[in-house]
Amino acid sequence: MKSIYLLRHAKSSWEDLDLEDKERPLAPRGKKQIKVLREYLHHSRTAIELALVSPAERTKRTYQILRKELLRLPKPDYRGVLYEAEWEDLLFLLQGTPESLNSVLVVGHNPGLENLANVLLFGNSEPSRFKKFPTASFLGLTCSGSSWKNLQSGTCQLEFFWIPGAIGKE
Repeated sequence: MKSIYLLRHAKSSWEDLDLEDKERPLAPRGKKQIKVLREYLHHSRTAIELALVSPAERTKRTYQILRKELLRLPKPDYRGVLYEAEWEDLLFLLQGTPESLNSVLVVGHNPGLENLANVLLFGNSEPSRFKKFPTASFLGLTCSGSSWKNLQSGTCQLEFFWIPGAIGKE
């Protein structure tokens, strides 16, 4: 059985409008979101063997903060294809995961992550079955197959869906 974890980057800052989208940092609210997620993961049994991370500043920082005290998390593997990836790109990337690994985390962006979750769970990306897939959302899936190459639409089950809620809005 294979496990897939999808993490949307934490809330980013729009303070500096001169920055390119890829360079936007995390907002203070985003840093709070990730610290709470880190606490959740500290108490969970989530085992991640590979972390595929978008090279955008907000995704890199999201994973760095998450990993800061969770040394069991692997070093990030930055993949340019994750920035602005469509669900098809993400599925193709997951299908290329080494067979020796049983779990992978993708830290990326919407709408790609949300659409991928819909495809893996329900067989199609439209309409989305998620009421919301907010920043810092963390979704866990288990897949029925034993090979990453056989990963396809409708082959996964939902294990959990953690959302940050009102964290940082106070």
